Amino acid sequence: MDIENVNQKTVRFKPYEIGENYLFPPTTDEYISKTHIARLISIIIERMDITFILEKYKGGGTSSYNPRMMLKVWMLGFVYKIYTSRQLESALNENLAFIWISAGQTPDFRTLNNFRKSLNGEIKKIFKQIVVIGMNMGIIEGKDVFVDHTKLEANANRHKISWKKQVDKQFDKINKEIDEIFDYIERLNDEEDKKCGDNNIKDKETKNYNTEEIDEMIKKLDEMTKDKDFSKDKKKENREKLRRIKELKKNKKKYELKKDILQDRNSFSNTDPDATAMMQKDKVSIKPAYNEGIAVENGFVLNYEQSQSSSDNVSFKNVVNGALENISKDIENINADAAYGNEENSEYLEEKKINNYLKFNTFRNEKSKKWHREKVRKEDFRYTKEGDFYTCPEGIKLLHEEDKVTVTATGYKSNAKIYKAEAGKCCYCPYKKYCTDGKRRSIQINEKYEEYKNTMRKNLESEKGIELRKRRGFNVESIFGDRKYNKKYLRFLLKGKVKVNIESGLYYSAHNIRKIYSYIFKNWFNELFQMKLQLDLSK
Repeated sequence: MDIENVNQKTVRFKPYEIGENYLFPPTTDEYISKTHIARLISIIIERMDITFILEKYKGGGTSSYNPRMMLKVWMLGFVYKIYTSRQLESALNENLAFIWISAGQTPDFRTLNNFRKSLNGEIKKIFKQIVVIGMNMGIIEGKDVFVDHTKLEANANRHKISWKKQVDKQFDKINKEIDEIFDYIERLNDEEDKKCGDNNIKDKETKNYNTEEIDEMIKKLDEMTKDKDFSKDKKKENREKLRRIKELKKNKKKYELKKDILQDRNSFSNTDPDATAMMQKDKVSIKPAYNEGIAVENGFVLNYEQSQSSSDNVSFKNVVNGALENISKDIENINADAAYGNEENSEYLEEKKINNYLKFNTFRNEKSKKWHREKVRKEDFRYTKEGDFYTCPEGIKLLHEEDKVTVTATGYKSNAKIYKAEAGKCCYCPYKKYCTDGKRRSIQINEKYEEYKNTMRKNLESEKGIELRKRRGFNVESIFGDRKYNKKYLRFLLKGKVKVNIESGLYYSAHNIRKIYSYIFKNWFNELFQMKLQLDLSK
């Protein structure tokens, strides 16, 4: 007997054979756990009404992939941080969860992309049905809703931006040069004692010639280059003017198109005309982006909107209107930061009978003693109703001098009164340098807005207001943080507002499904815990 081998144990390995045959072949269902989120996605979409998608299929020709399967695949892709059709195609061939949910079908990236693009008007309907599920489960109550916006970078070249000032400047320059060529033609006509040729050509004082008038100039110059009465040098000059007017016509058309794209915006991206140049979160870089707003309750997104304006409050009403439509019930309270607490939004909430917990821009500063010491604020002036005047801390009266009407970017009209100190009264005031740089102090008072501010101030300082202010950050801002840093969704992948809307719709639909999944799992765990606790107590 070999004593040295007595203590040695036999090494055993589990059977390993690639391509091993089974008597009963396993199914992918055996490899997906019963609590996998893919199963929840499948159940939700199977029960969803997608008649509006099915109506798009004309029939005939080869068979099409089932739209429910395609929708499930995209939803699961966004859950798994897969946002492109090529990556999704790979997942359908490699990832068991995707193989299971697609039933082993493998549409290529073009088919996947075409299906996504077809969801243009339908993605909002799909999103709404998921919101309704959240309501039926009790996740959403329409009680405390939070609104916020974030700038999301567009899929566009940051160095290729057309600015409104630059476009207007170049457009005016082109018109000016066209006028000069028109004057040149007029001078030639006078020199040769000829008529203009066509009475439709306007006089030299007219600007911004249309295409027909420019074509008439081109025709006239072309005739002049062939006229035998002109010298060789003059014909050469005419040919140069003819070449230039053709270039100007082409450039004018290009800048007219840019002006049509700009409309009321200050800029647009040349590689994604729907995107606007916006200051990013770092307060340094300016990039083409969309301003995305969401309405949230309990971390569940009720609505989303893309805006081409960098101002958050411009699309506030659209965000809230969409949320009201999706939940089909009244909202009790709305809270948002200082970007939203203006007169227009306050009036809107009053009309909708929603409690106003918006912050106005000076709410935080009003609590600071330093802010009040730095300068004499209009809040430091005392109003006297009899006589309609204000009095400054030094006793100088500010009388009502004029009314002012301002119009916001959304077309809302706001009325204000301008009060100015009596002439010469501010010159010898010891606090003038802390009050005004002008000869006399003036203040602008919007009585309607001041009333709304008092309401907002009272609401925000109440017990409910303090609670909402504490909850706002983790309710709405955490969703943007999760999207950008956890889900690595830092910028849009598609171009154009329509396609960007589809991207966001898919993302927030998947986000809400994840919330539903967490809610189900949490309740299931709590039920098991309670059952175990009752069993332990009964022993």
